[in-house]
Amino acid sequence: MCVYFTNLNRACPTEAYPMPHIDFLVDATTYHEALSFRDMFSGYHQIPMVEEDRAKTTFMTPFGNFCYRVMTFGLKNAGATYQRMVNQVFRKQLRRNVEAYVDDLIVKRKRRRDHIMNLRETFETMRHFRLRLNPKKCVFLAEVGKFLGFMITKRGIEAYPKKIEAIMSLAPPSNAEGGTRINGKFSGPSALHCEGLWRCEGFITEVKLFCQWRCESQPSG
Repeated sequence: MCVYFTNLNRACPTEAYPMPHIDFLVDATTYHEALSFRDMFSGYHQIPMVEEDRAKTTFMTPFGNFCYRVMTFGLKNAGATYQRMVNQVFRKQLRRNVEAYVDDLIVKRKRRRDHIMNLRETFETMRHFRLRLNPKKCVFLAEVGKFLGFMITKRGIEAYPKKIEAIMSLAPPSNAEGGTRINGKFSGPSALHCEGLWRCEGFITEVKLFCQWRCESQPSG
């Protein structure tokens, strides 16, 4: 069920809590032999509401008026509140063997044989604070996995296949205008490729010179 807290959010001041930078988190999880991806079970609902604030979440239904006893989706500062909780709970592990963005948690280890110790430490921490996981969305001891929209591997960062399907199916540009459009589409994924700029050099040159597209401008492979 979804409740719109429009008026409550308008009256609630914004909490200026710093959220982790996604690029930094993704970079910090690469080049590890073992990765475990975890997703919290009904993450926001694991944080109880302060009793005096529960009435502020009251909503009406045909069966009566109700309010939330736990934090729910749709509240203005829910994400920041959850991130603060995660940072406090895993403060001894963050940036050492754990990275977390709201309810997405990844346990990492350079050497696979040591990963079990990290998992044990993480489970003990979660048990102490009574946090629960969603087993259907958890993966343990993986070499590759999706984290915050990127494919994390022991080789580095790779683009998520579903996000580049449109680029892979593009037809080669036949004029300068087409080259400009395709150059814009390549700007994001090229950051993940060490030779991205070099591979784009051919048609970038053609666009600058406003010349007709030539087959030799497309690098093989």
